[in-house]
Amino acid sequence: MVAAFPIGKLAYLAIKQVSKPVAKAVAETARRNAVFKNYVCIPPARFYNWSQTQIKMRFLGSTGKVTVRPLSEDVAVDLGAQLIGEATIFTVAAGTLIAEYTRSAMASDKKEAAKAEEMQQLTQRIDELGLVIEQQGTELRELRRYQGTLHTALAKKGMKGLPSLGDQARA
Repeated sequence: MVAAFPIGKLAYLAIKQVSKPVAKAVAETARRNAVFKNYVCIPPARFYNWSQTQIKMRFLGSTGKVTVRPLSEDVAVDLGAQLIGEATIFTVAAGTLIAEYTRSAMASDKKEAAKAEEMQQLTQRIDELGLVIEQQGTELRELRRYQGTLHTALAKKGMKGLPSLGDQARA
């Protein structure tokens, strides 16, 4: 048997590879712009480091308060840039998926609406044909009644009767 294709790992690696240039650009911007560095880049990196350390210590069985050493500015800028780059790529990928799902749903709704319209037209046509059949049945009964009247009138005059519509249908 062929092993399942690791599409999840491939997608993860693709995101990592694409996010590297974005992270590099964010890091360069952070190095040049102090406001961007101090308010956009470093806080997420320090929070990530703090939460990651807390989680690791809980897994290792630590029950007390854990003191987390803050990251150096350079490491925080690099980690923050990497986080921002990955978040940007993730946001774009999620937006693309949502847009594709919405487009697909709209196409599906359009198909269903077309089918519903077609079913409505077919139902309407069936109803119209039912009315035509009723009308033709009424006309046929009138013709048979008229034929019966003619038969009776001819019989009274002594003339040989015409074949009935039922006789013609059997022939």
